[in-house]
Amino acid sequence: MGRAGDFQFTRRRTLAALAAIASGCPLGGCAGEADLSEGESGRIARVMDGDALALDTGLRVRLAEVEAPAPGYSGRADEPFAIEARDALERAALGREARLWYGGLSRDGYERAIAHVIARDEVGGDLWLNGFVARQGLGRVRSYPDNSTRARKLLAMESEARSAKRGLWSEPHWRIRTLDDLEAAPNFAIVEGEVTSLGDIPGDTEAHLTPQGIRLDIGERLGVPDVQLAKSARLRIRGRIDTRPVAKGGVPLIRITHWPQVEVV
Repeated sequence: MGRAGDFQFTRRRTLAALAAIASGCPLGGCAGEADLSEGESGRIARVMDGDALALDTGLRVRLAEVEAPAPGYSGRADEPFAIEARDALERAALGREARLWYGGLSRDGYERAIAHVIARDEVGGDLWLNGFVARQGLGRVRSYPDNSTRARKLLAMESEARSAKRGLWSEPHWRIRTLDDLEAAPNFAIVEGEVTSLGDIPGDTEAHLTPQGIRLDIGERLGVPDVQLAKSARLRIRGRIDTRPVAKGGVPLIRITHWPQVEVV
């Protein structure tokens, strides 16, 4: 290969490596994932929003374990950064060949695939779109008990984006909430506070958001935590804030159905 050819080859390899770093995939990796099951493939024909796309086969896909701001529908306004997230994913993914990988429940109630998507970029690298969304701040991590295989890895990418104030993390609406800042929080919120007490209850875990701190009642259904829990530890909890107990003299709470909803800060 001549000098010009060497330069072009090196440039392609460099660009591919940079794309891999941005997506969280090592160069040449992500094509055979031991923690996931291989699924369908096709060309990405459409990007609907920051976490949803369609293949040229007609299959609609939701990116597993991440959630981007929602565009407006039924007369509602766009959530902050919704259009920017959609446009960024479209630039990264539209027209690329993609392979779906499953780490849990594979279909939702609308018959959309719930998948990790590996797209081949223009320089031949693999782009893990779910990781791209988290690392670029296009969405937040939102996993479920039946779909949380890569939640901890995605949480680390989300943290990196938040520290750099990338994407939606530059918008005050999406800020991490403290226990005195729950009013007008997003439907799916992220709340930080110190643990005031630890207890045991049947069923799922409940994080009670008291003015003094988080009272954490650990349910037997979750099994052994994969984080170190202790009184006075600072936790980051994510989920829907349930305000119904307030009417009965209680405090808001977040129900925890799987441990990736809980981070030790």
